[in-house]
Amino acid sequence: MANKERHMRQLTTIIGICITTWTFGQSDFSHLTTSTDSTYGYTDKNPLKMKKGNQGKSIAYSIEFLKSLRTTDNQKLELLQRFTMDDPNHKRSKTQLTNRYTGMPLSGKLGLLDKYYFVTAGKRDTLSIYIDIYNKGELQIPKGLKIMEN
Repeated sequence: MANKERHMRQLTTIIGICITTWTFGQSDFSHLTTSTDSTYGYTDKNPLKMKKGNQGKSIAYSIEFLKSLRTTDNQKLELLQRFTMDDPNHKRSKTQLTNRYTGMPLSGKLGLLDKYYFVTAGKRDTLSIYIDIYNKGELQIPKGLKIMEN
């Protein structure tokens, strides 16, 4: 009987972990508002700021967000290419302190943006979205896009 109880507890624990991972493992972007600024996310001067912990988490978060975007007429965005470029908003200090082992700035601010080129699935229109994974800011949905409905 004790063996059966132990298996039931293990099964309950595994089910709990699966439900928690399934529920909290994905970000919910449905609460976001749409920006009224037509340049938000579409220009290098006004990128989506998506810092979410470390660099790996920020990249995963931004990719998850981009995958959930659709045009207002429900067209999926297909990634064509991604580039890393200099951030025109980044002001480099006159004396920049760097980590002697990695060469990275101690401030953690690299002055880089990611530029994603997309084509819409239906009409084959192209668009670019700029993302800054090194700085935090209020995330909104770029004008003309929406979050995929589950």
